[in-house]
Amino acid sequence: MLMNALIVGLVVMLAKFFDWWGGTAFQRPIACVSLLGILLGHPVEGIIMAAQLELVFLGNVSLGGVMPSDFTLGSIFGAAFAMILGTSIEEAIVLAVPISMLGTLLYSSMKIVVTSIVPKFESYIKHKNIKGFKRLWLIQIICFETAYFLLGFFAILAGTDAVKALISAIPSWVQASMTVAAGMLPAVGMALLLKSLWETSSAAYYFAGFALGAFFFYNNTTGAKLVDGAIQLTGASTKMLSLVQISFIGAIVAALVIYSELRKTKKETVTVSNGDESEDFFNE
Repeated sequence: MLMNALIVGLVVMLAKFFDWWGGTAFQRPIACVSLLGILLGHPVEGIIMAAQLELVFLGNVSLGGVMPSDFTLGSIFGAAFAMILGTSIEEAIVLAVPISMLGTLLYSSMKIVVTSIVPKFESYIKHKNIKGFKRLWLIQIICFETAYFLLGFFAILAGTDAVKALISAIPSWVQASMTVAAGMLPAVGMALLLKSLWETSSAAYYFAGFALGAFFFYNNTTGAKLVDGAIQLTGASTKMLSLVQISFIGAIVAALVIYSELRKTKKETVTVSNGDESEDFFNE
């Protein structure tokens, strides 16, 4: 457990170090959770959890001083507890979301402390004390990184048994509900991203990507049966598309052709309009 706590502490510290210097993307779950899984000895589980957690927080972007949630801290702790305790990815997602909210409070507190020493930096600049400025800068970043390392270390060292007891105490029907909710969260992340990126002209490309994934890379459901009170679906891959799937793809192609023609017509209209204005100018 001590080694696991050291690994989690180092990964948290490393992720926050790169986050300090700008948008390096290492603080994203797809990067830091993958590294965490490799160091904890669960590379496959780490990559799978990284991809799922990245989907959950896909539309979560910090702008300026506003942080909706600390997805870095939530993803690392959620995945770490899941891999150490041997639980499923649904438990990792369920743990990651509330922890990310708590991480926002910690990050805001850290920013208050960092901002409070800005007058000291200004004083060093005013008096041209470069050595004092560099010394305070190093002390600041060392304290910042150490705080996050200790947080990751002691959270795993002292909190693993508590999290295990909490998960064991949750009734089975609540765990089933949490599993369903965790499966919906990646869709919420996609929706948040689409909310800021969606344009009518790009809608056809979105549905084209959906068709490629849904019709060619997923198995078709062939049956269902009840196993231990839960519905278990059976599926098999097929090389032949149904008429509905072919019609769906055809509608996408038609939409792309229509958008292309509309853009072409609009461009020709603008060109003709500019030509008329030029003729009127010379006629006058």
